[in-house]
Amino acid sequence: MREYMKKLLLCTVILFGLFNTPLYAEEENPQENTETETETEQAQTEQAEEKQEPIAPISGDFSTLRANASSVTVDRAIDPLRIRLTDGRIVQLTGLEIPDLDAYDPGAISAAEQMMVNELLTGKDITLYQTRTPDKGQTNRMGYVLAQVEGKDDGNWIQGALIAQGLARAMPTSDNPDMADQMFALEAKARAEKKGLWADEQYAVLTPDNAIDGLNKYAIVEGTVRGTAVMGNKVFLNFGYNWRTDFTISIEPDVRKKFARAGLNVVDLGRKTVRVRGW
Repeated sequence: MREYMKKLLLCTVILFGLFNTPLYAEEENPQENTETETETEQAQTEQAEEKQEPIAPISGDFSTLRANASSVTVDRAIDPLRIRLTDGRIVQLTGLEIPDLDAYDPGAISAAEQMMVNELLTGKDITLYQTRTPDKGQTNRMGYVLAQVEGKDDGNWIQGALIAQGLARAMPTSDNPDMADQMFALEAKARAEKKGLWADEQYAVLTPDNAIDGLNKYAIVEGTVRGTAVMGNKVFLNFGYNWRTDFTISIEPDVRKKFARAGLNVVDLGRKTVRVRGW
């Protein structure tokens, strides 16, 4: 828990990218063009066959969560993060963040993620795992069920599978922190292998020096805390020597208390290397 709480520090950062690929056409010999098309079709067929290769299920340790008492069946995926059950309830896949998720114009990662969710879950029986705290973390303000999801037949942990394929980033919350360490480990492996979104440099882990390149969107920043300060019970972690211009994050009093209950005094993080993630 202590290691997890170090990782859960929130910051305000954004990632953005600019792509400008020139397009042009040249006259080609019809025979050469036919050969090129044949080669392209063959390459596409090989890629399709590669995509059809089964992906090994990801196991999760749900021992700190409470399993849903009865079996439930998935109707379909509404979007990359929500599934509808045959009983009409909507389940939100907790702990995930999709960088290009847009209700009106979803990106390639969102589309691939939703396709995978549908392939894994449509018509399948699942087990829902929820926090043991009855007054928080089980539903959101929209009435959606918040849960970690596991396939009943194959034991495939859906959130873990999506993170492992690089189709989502880990985004645990203070209300649903239970699977954080497992999600971070899968994310680190996918990032090292440059799977999915991690093949795109705009989603790379930022440093305090280039954190300005990420403003107003979810991102991850790693660096050494140069100093800490306390003002009005709020703690500031300064990643540079000039807090007015350098990267700094603040920890609110209620969050500071949560760290303290986990055995971590955030004021002592000076000269420590930490990773923060958030908006």
